Amino acid sequence: MRTHGWPHPFRQRPWVEIDVFLGDMADRYSQFRHMSDIVKSVLASDQTEALAACTSMHDLIVVPTPIPEPPYGVVAVRAPGSLREPGNGLVRIEHLSVTGHNDAIERPVADAVPLFWRFMIEKFGVDPGLRGRTQ
Repeated sequence: MRTHGWPHPFRQRPWVEIDVFLGDMADRYSQFRHMSDIVKSVLASDQTEALAACTSMHDLIVVPTPIPEPPYGVVAVRAPGSLREPGNGLVRIEHLSVTGHNDAIERPVADAVPLFWRFMIEKFGVDPGLRGRTQ
């Protein structure tokens, strides 16, 4: 898959707002629990200033700050019902790169939070244990 980045202007939503939205989804539909857990891990990490997020329908889209102009690389956590829906019981996380060298990994939902942070560290240099970017 070659996309050469996200071509749309980024419409940031506050992490707290996304937490409420995905928490409500998880309360109604258990298959969204891992997405809510990812957002809660960002809020607990103090990295809300280093990462910006929005939702695309239900997908969670994340970029580093400051938010770049399009096209730019994003990490997408795909939701149940997404156009790029993960398999049953799995989380799918994708890096859509400006270079076109995209990554996509599916793992059991129990691995969602560590997998998300692996992408944040590798793609954006944002570590949950450190304040700000490491690059």
